[in-house]
Amino acid sequence: MPDVAARWIEVAAAVLTEEDTAVARRHLAEHLLHDFDARAGAHVSFDRQSGALGVQAFPQDIAFDAMRWPYGVRTLERTHPLLLHYLRTGSLEPSQLLTPDQSPLALPAPLLRLLSSLDIGIHQLALPTRNERDGVLEGYVLVREDPFPRWALPRARALHDLVRGLESHIRLVAAATTPTPQPEDEVDLTPREHTILAMLAESRTAESIGRSLGISARTVHKHLENVYRKLGVSDRVAAVTSAHRRGLVMTLGDEQAGARPEATERVRAPR
Repeated sequence: MPDVAARWIEVAAAVLTEEDTAVARRHLAEHLLHDFDARAGAHVSFDRQSGALGVQAFPQDIAFDAMRWPYGVRTLERTHPLLLHYLRTGSLEPSQLLTPDQSPLALPAPLLRLLSSLDIGIHQLALPTRNERDGVLEGYVLVREDPFPRWALPRARALHDLVRGLESHIRLVAAATTPTPQPEDEVDLTPREHTILAMLAESRTAESIGRSLGISARTVHKHLENVYRKLGVSDRVAAVTSAHRRGLVMTLGDEQAGARPEATERVRAPR
């Protein structure tokens, strides 16, 4: 236990002294993966008002078919027990998707099919960091192929206040460096920035967007920095929410009604 505490002190120091919030969040997420021996994980944000879902995957991109993702978002909203639990109760307690004694058959069949198609493990441990009744649900989700050890949930509860505190610090730093937004009629996105924003609204990661456009994830992040600056926001969920409000991207209801956005540039199909 002393070694675990010492490592978390190092992580806390790294997060608190890092000015780049993306790097700080990666420090935190990657140590969570290491500490819980998880194969992968993500920082997940869900905005109740707009329905925008933000997924920043660690340590690598989550592979999914973007054309199917609106269906995936609806499936998660309707069937994922953890998401439904947090949305219904407003709880901030860490929780597991499956306990060590539960069978995967306890999960809804549509959710199992979705997770399998995305190559996402069914054993998930959630550490929520924010759960606003009419706002954002946010937190970290850790994923394993095999069940989490029995010590995992008690450890998550013991670390929960520390993780929430560090995540709160990251948000405060981001807010302090957020520029003043441009008036709504003065948002001047380039065609490439508009395309990337639209793909971001599909919950795609920088790596996935880069593969579709034939550019690097680093270049995608540079474009996103410009988008955030022009919208006056500091993260992807706020950017998507602002874009929906300004009419810069389609809402899910527009998609279901058969609306199509005006083409901005040709996107290369993923190989």
